[in-house]
Amino acid sequence: MSRTIMLHSSAIPRLVNQPALVLTKLEGEEAFSTLYTYTLTVKTPDDPDIPWQTASNIDLKALIGKEMTITIELDGNGLGTSRGKGKSIREISGLVEKARYVGRDASQAMYEIILRPWLFLAELTTDFKIFQAKNVVEIIDEVLSDYNFAYERRLTDVYPALDFQVQYGETDFAFIQRLMEEWGIYWFFEHHDGKHKLVLVDHVGAHRYSDSQAYKVIHYLPETPKADKEYVRQLTHQEALTSGRWVTNDYDFTKSRADILAMDVKPRKTHFNDMEIYQWPGDYDQPDIGEKLARVRIEELGAQGSRASGNGELRGLACGINFTLKGHPINKANREYMVISSRLIIQEIEQRSQQWDFSVECDFTVQPTTKIYRHPQTIARPRTHGPQNAIVVGPAGEELWTDSYGRVKVRFLWDRYGQNNDGDSCWIRVSQAWAGNSFGGLYIPRINQEVIVDFINGDPDRPLIIGSLYNNITSPPWDLPGNATQSGLISRTLGGGKTNYNGVRFEDKPGMENYWEQAERDMSRLTKNDEKHVIGANSVLQVGDSRSEVIAKDYNKNVAGMSITSIGAASMLSVGAAQISTIVGARAVNVGGVDDKNIGGASLVNVGGYHAMSVGGAWQKEIGGAASLISGGHLEFGTGGELILTGKVIKIIGQERVVIQSDSVELNPGDDDECGGGGGGGGLAALTSLAALVALKGAIALPLPLPNLPIPVPTPTTSPEPTTSPEPTTSPEPTTSP
Repeated sequence: MSRTIMLHSSAIPRLVNQPALVLTKLEGEEAFSTLYTYTLTVKTPDDPDIPWQTASNIDLKALIGKEMTITIELDGNGLGTSRGKGKSIREISGLVEKARYVGRDASQAMYEIILRPWLFLAELTTDFKIFQAKNVVEIIDEVLSDYNFAYERRLTDVYPALDFQVQYGETDFAFIQRLMEEWGIYWFFEHHDGKHKLVLVDHVGAHRYSDSQAYKVIHYLPETPKADKEYVRQLTHQEALTSGRWVTNDYDFTKSRADILAMDVKPRKTHFNDMEIYQWPGDYDQPDIGEKLARVRIEELGAQGSRASGNGELRGLACGINFTLKGHPINKANREYMVISSRLIIQEIEQRSQQWDFSVECDFTVQPTTKIYRHPQTIARPRTHGPQNAIVVGPAGEELWTDSYGRVKVRFLWDRYGQNNDGDSCWIRVSQAWAGNSFGGLYIPRINQEVIVDFINGDPDRPLIIGSLYNNITSPPWDLPGNATQSGLISRTLGGGKTNYNGVRFEDKPGMENYWEQAERDMSRLTKNDEKHVIGANSVLQVGDSRSEVIAKDYNKNVAGMSITSIGAASMLSVGAAQISTIVGARAVNVGGVDDKNIGGASLVNVGGYHAMSVGGAWQKEIGGAASLISGGHLEFGTGGELILTGKVIKIIGQERVVIQSDSVELNPGDDDECGGGGGGGGLAALTSLAALVALKGAIALPLPLPNLPIPVPTPTTSPEPTTSPEPTTSPEPTTSP
């Protein structure tokens, strides 16, 4: 028993030692970059030994997911003894997606089986997954590695590495299909040896002729055909008007003023061939990538301008093969084509003498091999729907991880493959409240902070951080709701704890309003012009170490009330010019140790009232020039010991009188140590004694001027060393000026 079409599968059960399912009809279509569907109508054998109850209870679940293959015998060319030249077999394979019981035809049970390619499995899974620093082919390889089926890459183009690509809730199929459409890769299946193999293609040279000689050259025979060859019964050649220019553009923030517009122009030789398509954004940041994407899109449009469609009894015209057409009345139609789609219907007509007859109908679409095929963009890029949460990540052991643009990396909450390190995402820009040319605000999210991420144009490949959030791990800087009236900004020292920070805080509670700030270490402030501080009440300044003030010009300090300065150690005042101190009231100076004054010029002391000086030890004044002591009233010197006046000449002048009063007065014209002054020669021959003069003065009770006496010259002696200053005592309160 011979059949032109047969169904094969290890999953098909057997009934009375023969396959339980026999193919009676096949219908399906294959096209570039399209998941094919073949619908099979099968029935159980027409055998009286198979009861209809048994035929109606085939285990359909056992067929699901199993591979089935249809073999189609190709007759080849030739007649008579030459018939069958180039004869071969075409295979169509696929996985059973569905199987259902249809009904009975007498004792035979009828079933319908749906075959799909193995790539159909990629429609049964969705994922959220990030791919970084991989080109489109490497991404496809990674996705398809989860499927244990064969595929072949017939690719010649060079594809750039893509910084960040996200499979965002898409099926595996939709994700790789979208990428392939964008980058100009298309695909089809080849069926051999009971398997079907995926073939990835980006150039015309990847297509091959059929193994059957009958399908290398096919003739156009619209009328009564000859029976010795395969033929095309109908073919319509089409020319169409298409856009001739593709323009796209985008933005690269690292070269924000650069023009990265990309354009490709391939006008067909028709009228209105300069129509332009402008796409924005182009989803690229490098000009060469934009140029490649523009080229792919204009090639897609150009390929649609010259195609042909036809039909015939061509059971071997499979999608993806090349053939040459001959005999068409339009000369341009006689050329080499590649089959971009093929729809096949094969149906059993009748069975005669152990032979089965089938009708064959094939509708196809072809494109000249002089035109590159690019599949239209049928898969839309997924879009996000509002902001998302993410956690800032970085290398182990780091608290802050950024680049020269202040970007950070995050782990998205939907990313189940993330490792909580700097490999979880690309560098993501951080929105700032104010950003200018070396001015503005800057906030860099730190590792483990929760941030809000939005996406430019809703594109998952273009994330942007727009804010940050508190959670149970990263809590607010002060307790809430108890401190809800407080607002401000608190930083954190790297490696520090809750008390290590710089910050400002505002308290808005009525009656407790407060502005507070802290510098964890140093604080610097620069005012390039005037600065004014107005304090309505008290001000306290506490410095833990040294304090230095440098004032380039004047310094004016006005204290309306009391001013107290307490210095724990030494104090030094250096004045480069004059210094004036004006004290309206009393002034007290208490020096616990030595008080040393060094005046390079004149020294003036003007006391408007009483002036008293108390020295607890020795007192000494050395004057390099003349000295005058002038009193407007009474002037008195008093000492508990000797009063010694020493000089070359000592004059005592009284304008009215000179009074020397003592119990004993001695005049010593010579050297006598007992006088304590030293001698100098000279006598008083005219006077008997100074005592007599004193007595005489007392007798006459009149002023009596003394004669000029010789001045004794004292013997020079060493000045006594000053004694140690006494312990400080409380200064007497000044009395009221007389």
